[in-house]
Amino acid sequence: MNKLKTMLSAIALLLMFSTAAMAQDAIAAGAKTVTEQLKTQLALNDSQTAKVLEINRTYLKKLNETKLAGGAKVDQAKKLKVLDTDREAKIKSVISADQYKIYVANRGLNTKKLAEITKE
Repeated sequence: MNKLKTMLSAIALLLMFSTAAMAQDAIAAGAKTVTEQLKTQLALNDSQTAKVLEINRTYLKKLNETKLAGGAKVDQAKKLKVLDTDREAKIKSVISADQYKIYVANRGLNTKKLAEITKE
């Protein structure tokens, strides 16, 4: 019986780590996809691309954590708004004024792309 419990515990632990690893892979892939889209739209240089990639990774990780935490939809919406505002400010600090105008003009398309990524 102890061997069975040990084996079941090991399987549960393996599944937990596998799920966490898959989530991290999905976040990294999503951040890369969104960043590549912004790189093309805004003609980001290498330094900007690296910074925007990190901003997107952090944003998607926190977004995932917020969604997994659950709770009331109103509370989640407030948290998501804070995350969006924070991401926006960070991106604005990395790009030029001209790039920001393009960013704002494409906000709808970019939001749609993010929504597609976070559904996967």
